Amino acid sequence: MKQFAVIGDPVAHSLSPVLHQEIYRQLGMEAVYEKVHVTPDQLSDFMTQNEFDGLNVTIPHKTAVFPFLNELNESAKIIGAVNCISGGKGYNTDWIGFLKAMEYNDVELTEKNCLILGAGGAARAVAYALIKSNVNSITIANRTKEKAESLTQWVKLQSEIRVKSSSPEHLNTLTSKYIIINCTPVGMWPDTESVPMNVNDIDENQIMVDTIYNPLETEWLKQGKEKGAKIVGGLDMFIAQGLASADIWFGENISEKVDLNRLKQILKAAI
Repeated sequence: MKQFAVIGDPVAHSLSPVLHQEIYRQLGMEAVYEKVHVTPDQLSDFMTQNEFDGLNVTIPHKTAVFPFLNELNESAKIIGAVNCISGGKGYNTDWIGFLKAMEYNDVELTEKNCLILGAGGAARAVAYALIKSNVNSITIANRTKEKAESLTQWVKLQSEIRVKSSSPEHLNTLTSKYIIINCTPVGMWPDTESVPMNVNDIDENQIMVDTIYNPLETEWLKQGKEKGAKIVGGLDMFIAQGLASADIWFGENISEKVDLNRLKQILKAAI
């Protein structure tokens, strides 16, 4: 019986066990998945003593686990964050989850202008995915200008893509078609009334993507939909990053064998 877990602080809210147990059920796998609350001061003991076959890692441990790993794969090394561990090796499947979610929702990224809201770990993973997709331009909007500028410089080091930083209140009128991606926790349960930016300039030319999956449709997305924008919630990204982790742990294309619609139904019922 293989054993897997997600570690984080906090971790009680995580739906990863629901996702992975449904994958195992569908495919008849002998495996279990749990969530383990690991505080920063417990991380060292946990990482050196645990006997799990694989781990998912969430806030605040995505970089803190580095000293306990034998190696990092290329994307984890470049992004500077790990959310999946297998055999002492760290991986980042968040960027894969984002790309798969765009694929599921027929969002074409190549040569598009993209606006990222936020400049934390999720924003960096999304920026990496955009670089890999050869977008036309990236704008980073963050309340803390220094963080936005830091991520902007990072993008410049990784690619030749045009990139600039801004702040949410100083965004110019959206005169061209943008794919806007919220990588902040603004609007996440329980603070569901908050929005990461106003939607005054949003119209049917915009695509709005949220990395939040609880609630399934954030207030920001609801407002955008009323303006005619195409919207994509965070559930597909969450599912896809989890499937990518399973692919790594089991060494096979788990993601091609599961019933995605059934997975979605189970997760929606759990939110």
